Amino acid sequence: MSAYSPEPLFSAAAEWDLFDVNARVGPSGVYGELALDTAGLLEEMDRFYIRAAVVSHFTAQEYDANVGNDALERDLHPRLTPAWAGLPEKESLVDLEARRPAVVRLTPATAQHNFAPAAWCAGPLFEYLQANNVLTLIARTDIEWNALVSLVENFPRLRVVLLETGYRADRHLFPLLERFPMLHFDSATYLAHRQLEAYVERHGPDRLLFGSRLPLYTPGSSLAVLASARISDHARRAIAGGNLRRLLANASTT
Repeated sequence: MSAYSPEPLFSAAAEWDLFDVNARVGPSGVYGELALDTAGLLEEMDRFYIRAAVVSHFTAQEYDANVGNDALERDLHPRLTPAWAGLPEKESLVDLEARRPAVVRLTPATAQHNFAPAAWCAGPLFEYLQANNVLTLIARTDIEWNALVSLVENFPRLRVVLLETGYRADRHLFPLLERFPMLHFDSATYLAHRQLEAYVERHGPDRLLFGSRLPLYTPGSSLAVLASARISDHARRAIAGGNLRRLLANASTT
């Protein structure tokens, strides 16, 4: 990682209690030169004043969900909240239930774990997540818009955080946010000029969560957008970490 210090630009972020909803840890066969162990991830978080992060494990995404979950358990740190992997098979759900998850990250795309995010394929998994208020993270590249609509229609109490929507998502995203109050999204790729503040002006700050996409992205991009947005201090702090902490406080781990 670069020795450059972001302190002159982002020192104000030290007061925002930043909580990153979109980070990964562990070795990667695809992104081996970028992947970070726990110590490396914490070092990068410190450089950008990120006090805590929700993390999934590359092994769970790229290889085996249960093996990756075991690796995540070994690699955890008090500042890291685990986003466990889940699959539609009964055995995987039993393993997931035993972990009493507050957060899961699902990767149903063909290039990942290749299952339909629909009731006919993964109904028991989504029923469990909905019934237990488990915060459910899904990247935009892992679910098509129509599949997302079907998911939140069939499981209206499922608390979904759509990750990495991209900067051209508004015409899809805004109607969904208006229709489905349990849908949230992250800021990792929501980076168009004045896009974040235009969103806050129209919808308020409560459905947007700070995300970095560490270690594949630098936190500097999403942090710079948040720092420069013409929004209230209350809105900035809500996005920085308040919204995520509120959602986690309402999660059931029984």
